[in-house]
Amino acid sequence: MFQLVRPLLGLSVNIGCRSICTNSSFRNIHPSYILTNLKRIRIHNQFRRYASDLQKRDNKNKKTMISADAYEKQQIIKRRIPGEAEQTNSWKDRTPNSWHFEKEAAPTLLPRPGAPPPNKWPLAKMYQVLKMKKEPELIYEAEPHKMYFVFCYAFALVFIIYAMNALSIGLTLTDRMYKDNDNKLKDWQLDLEYVMHLVISVVMACLPLGIGFGFLLLPSRLIRRMWYLPEGSGKPAYIKFTTHPLLPNRPTPVRTMPLGVLRKSITAKIYNGKGFYGVTDSSFFFFLRENGRRIPFIVDRKGFFWGDGRMFDLLFSNDTIDQVENSKKIDEIYGDLLRERREKEQALKKEYGFGWRTKAAGKLMVDDVSKIKSLISGSSDESNTPDKPKSTSKTSSKADAGNSTPKKSQSKRPKKKYENKK
Repeated sequence: MFQLVRPLLGLSVNIGCRSICTNSSFRNIHPSYILTNLKRIRIHNQFRRYASDLQKRDNKNKKTMISADAYEKQQIIKRRIPGEAEQTNSWKDRTPNSWHFEKEAAPTLLPRPGAPPPNKWPLAKMYQVLKMKKEPELIYEAEPHKMYFVFCYAFALVFIIYAMNALSIGLTLTDRMYKDNDNKLKDWQLDLEYVMHLVISVVMACLPLGIGFGFLLLPSRLIRRMWYLPEGSGKPAYIKFTTHPLLPNRPTPVRTMPLGVLRKSITAKIYNGKGFYGVTDSSFFFFLRENGRRIPFIVDRKGFFWGDGRMFDLLFSNDTIDQVENSKKIDEIYGDLLRERREKEQALKKEYGFGWRTKAAGKLMVDDVSKIKSLISGSSDESNTPDKPKSTSKTSSKADAGNSTPKKSQSKRPKKKYENKK
């Protein structure tokens, strides 16, 4: 508004100056007085302009300023959006905040903005959207693995204690047997027995010790985040994912490999239609194996999935889109098996009535016993029958053949003689 009025103000000031100069009553005024007044007017206008700018800035700051509680809530929501929070590797990230483990097990991640809604889009459409991406797309993020660390460290501690206990007991018994020498063995025999018992004790201690170290290494196979790197300029699609370092406060391991290298098991089924992303199951996790490696990577089912579990069934298997869409869910397969079992049970109930389980088991036992008896009797009969030589059978067959041919010739010859006589 001031910018529009500014030319008019300058025009009014010029007209005022001319009128002052032309007016006879103001001719005796010194020009310096007029200049100072004009400077004051300009300074006043500049001050007003600066004050208006300050007021605008204050209004902007008032609009952006929020309370501390609202800011904290915004930060919490931002941390719960997949891919937004920074993942660190401190001890705090591996230990629960409280002993209320049910709170630690509660899901915290929200759906990522821009990801397809789960269980609504067809798989072909979701896969087409993912392939059209030009930048790496986050397709998976796990919940904090604090409970996994707790259980792994607890089991590792238990098995390491078992190993130490087994080793101490084995060494004690070995020393006692060596000193007592109840069998009155010679020196070289006693030394050999001592070495054998020592080896057995060490082996028995190494078994639980290896299991304990396996539990310590297990968290380093947990996948934290996973990205889909789209195809481009003749390069195939890649999968990039991060895991936990073996020791805390170490850099995050990052692995990148082609899409076909990482595979799930042939019989494994990721999508089952249960839960928000359709992957909730009693197993809590599934495995992804790298070609040529035995130790798999672990994917927690309680996390963020881009789209739903069908996309993972497609990306990490050799199945086509139609096969994944038409494949039965795990619950449906189990339902079919249970239905067949119930039908068989109903048929057995109708056949045997009360106590049908015992009767059916008894019948199966009787059938098995009869089969065993038949096998035993058949083997005994074969052993009792003497083996006939092959030559006798051949000669008998030839004799039979020779005896049969003359009969035919004898039957024909009289007929011919009888015809000639006539």
